Amino acid sequence: MTPALASAATAAPAVRPHLYSRQVRMSDLDSFNHVNNVRLLEMIQDAHMDLVYVQRARPGQEIRPRIVYARHELDYTEPLAAQPEPVTIRTTVTSVRRASFHLVSHVTRGPRIYCTCLSTLVAYDLAARCSRRLDEEELEILARHAATDADA
Repeated sequence: MTPALASAATAAPAVRPHLYSRQVRMSDLDSFNHVNNVRLLEMIQDAHMDLVYVQRARPGQEIRPRIVYARHELDYTEPLAAQPEPVTIRTTVTSVRRASFHLVSHVTRGPRIYCTCLSTLVAYDLAARCSRRLDEEELEILARHAATDADA
């Protein structure tokens, strides 16, 4: 665990992966009746939005993203088909630096993993058009979802 993450972890509640559930939609399917790879990435980004912004937002509050993606690396394990059960995107924070962090997300249904994504995100100042340091509230959220040695 990085020093920034360790210091934020002291004020955060119990560490756990972030879980996001989503039903596969008809519009997610390609001509082979599997979820399109681009749609899998959209599902993962929905989970990230929920982790970083939606969970801490208040009703009626406008969400203004202050983080941008620098990189996604995806490994597709097997095709994901439409079924009545939703998929779960399980996300953990693997490292935090002053202005960036890494997330690992697994698209799952039951014990099966359909896709694994490693994402690099950067805190960004839109007005200055450059990266910025992560603030204390962001560090607390990231510490809450940090990977443990057992997750590695």
